[in-house]
Amino acid sequence: MQETEVKLLADMRYGPDDPTLWPQPWVDMYCHLGAIPRKPDDPNDSLSIMWWDPTLDDFKSFGGSIVDGLGELSGSKLLSLEKMMSSIENRIEDHKQTFKNPNKLLLLLVRAMQDSFSRLGSLKTTFTEMRIGVTEFQRYYLEIYGCLDYLEIYKPRMDGTRPAAESVANCMGSITNIPRIVQDFKTAGLPVWFLRPSTFWDSPTRCNILEIVAPIDPADVLCLSEHYPPFPRIFYGALNDPKRHDAFYTHSQMWLVFKDPFGGPKG
Repeated sequence: MQETEVKLLADMRYGPDDPTLWPQPWVDMYCHLGAIPRKPDDPNDSLSIMWWDPTLDDFKSFGGSIVDGLGELSGSKLLSLEKMMSSIENRIEDHKQTFKNPNKLLLLLVRAMQDSFSRLGSLKTTFTEMRIGVTEFQRYYLEIYGCLDYLEIYKPRMDGTRPAAESVANCMGSITNIPRIVQDFKTAGLPVWFLRPSTFWDSPTRCNILEIVAPIDPADVLCLSEHYPPFPRIFYGALNDPKRHDAFYTHSQMWLVFKDPFGGPKG
């Protein structure tokens, strides 16, 4: 749990390091990650498309083999993603009207999402690059969704400007060893996992343990298989290092780089 190697896996996502797939350690700089919604149980929920995985049937090829030929995402799927983006853009405009000094990270995420969609709809790429483009857009969308909910719903509850939650939201939640953060998340109605040393249970202190459960293994619910050929790692280090999440943004800006006609290196 202390160090991790972050890289794209076979499904073009980041496995347990992906905040849209798995709860992450709480980090002050990215406290909104715990508010990212979980995948809906209902496949007909409009938000379900943000966990959809493209297949060869969703790739419109323009020649060459399906592996290395160029093409683009099918028009119907692109339209579905565009509708979702338009909906959250409207919500962002409403947010700007309510909050006169909008969060800077939120604005950067919005621009990154829009740029990601523009590339997805305009550039002819390989099938693999198209899949990465889709998961990149989905990740930006879900982080924006969580950031808006955190700023508009959960943070006001933590600050006492709105009543405390009476139920737990279907969100990713966070992992922490800080009691105050546990209290904030409980007040907000967000899932939270409180880590304490195992030696604590050896003390004579009585603990209010309601139920003992087996933890879920990421391998049982997520794709952990490496892509072939493997993608390079984008980060290696502590799980609670803010640079780990920074690496997603940096990689997003640089992964799609075409051959330099002037003889320079690819990236």
